[in-house]
Amino acid sequence: MTLQDLKIFAEAVWKFIVDDPGAATFVLMVCLAILGGLWKAYTHFFPKSRSNSTTDIEKIIPVLTDQLESATQREQDHLDQIQQLTEAVEALANERDKPDAPAGIDEALSLLAKGETQAAETVFESIKEHRKAEGVAAHKEAAAAARHIGALAYLHDTDKALAVYREAVDLDPDNADAWNQLGRLLYRTGDLDNAEQAYGRVLALGNTLDDKELLAVAFGNLGILYTTRGDLDRAEEMYEKSLEIEESLGHKEGMASDYGNLGTLYSTRGDLDRAEEMYEKSLAIEGALGRKEGMASDYGNLYKIRGDLGRAEEMYEKSLALFREVGAAPQIEQVGEWLADLRRPD
Repeated sequence: MTLQDLKIFAEAVWKFIVDDPGAATFVLMVCLAILGGLWKAYTHFFPKSRSNSTTDIEKIIPVLTDQLESATQREQDHLDQIQQLTEAVEALANERDKPDAPAGIDEALSLLAKGETQAAETVFESIKEHRKAEGVAAHKEAAAAARHIGALAYLHDTDKALAVYREAVDLDPDNADAWNQLGRLLYRTGDLDNAEQAYGRVLALGNTLDDKELLAVAFGNLGILYTTRGDLDRAEEMYEKSLEIEESLGHKEGMASDYGNLGTLYSTRGDLDRAEEMYEKSLAIEGALGRKEGMASDYGNLYKIRGDLGRAEEMYEKSLALFREVGAAPQIEQVGEWLADLRRPD
C-alpha cells in the first residue's frame, strides 16, 4: 500500500465519521480494543520489569546476614551462606514475573526485609512441589527451590534445613552446592560420618568435572572434619591439598583460610614455631586484602600459642578492636572472655 492509498483510506474514514456521528463512538471503541489487545500481548511477551528488585535484595541481605552472625562462626562458611541467601532472594524476586508464579511473593520479600523468612520458605515450598509434580524433567528446578528453603531455614531451623538439603540432593544428585551445604549442616550437628560422605560427593564431583574450586572446598572441609576427629595427619594432608589448589588459582582468601587451619593444627600438635609461621602467613594475606575479621582471628590465634602474657594482652586488644569495628558480636564476646581470663588474678 502506497502513501497515496493510505491518504485516500484516511479521508474515507474521516468522511464516514463526519457524516455519521455515531460512527465516531464505534471507531473509538474498535481502536481501544486494538490497543488493549496490543498492550496485553506486549505485557505477556515483555513482562514488566520490577524496578525495586535490586532494592529488595540490597535491603534484605544485610538483615539476613545479621542473623547469620549467630548461625555460623567460620569465615568461609559465613561467606558461602551469604551467597546462598543472595541466590535465594534473587530467585524469589525473579519468580514474580513468571506466568505460574505462586501468590504472596511481594509479601514474602517485604517480610524478608524484616528478617522473617517463613513466608519466603512457604513460597519456595509451593514452587518445589509444583515442579516435582511436573515430573523428572523439572526435578532440577524443584531441587533449586529446596536449596533456597535450606538457605533460609539455616538461620533458624537446622532440622528443617537438613531435611530440604537431603531432598535437594535426591532430586539433583549432581549439584555440588547442595552436597556441600548438607555436609556443613551434618558437621554442625556432630554427624561426622555422614558429613564425610557428603564432602566425599563434593570431592567426586570436583574430580569428574575437573573443577579445582570444588576440589579445594572439599579438601578444606575434610581437613576441618579430620581435625575435629583428632586425625591430624589426614587433616594436614587435606589442608595441604587445598592450599596447593588455592595457590594455583591465585585465591588469596582460600590461601589465608588454609594457612589459618594449618596453624591451628600445628598448635594442637604442640609445634608452636610452625603454628606461628602459618598464622603469620594468614595474617599477612588478610591484611593485604583488608579483611579485618580475618586479621582479628589471626591475632587471636597468635597470642594464644606462646604464653607470653604481655604480648597476649596486646594481641587480644587488637583483636577485640577489629571485631568491634566490624560489629562481630560473637567474636567480641569470645575475645572479651579471653581477656577477662587473662587478667583474672590467680
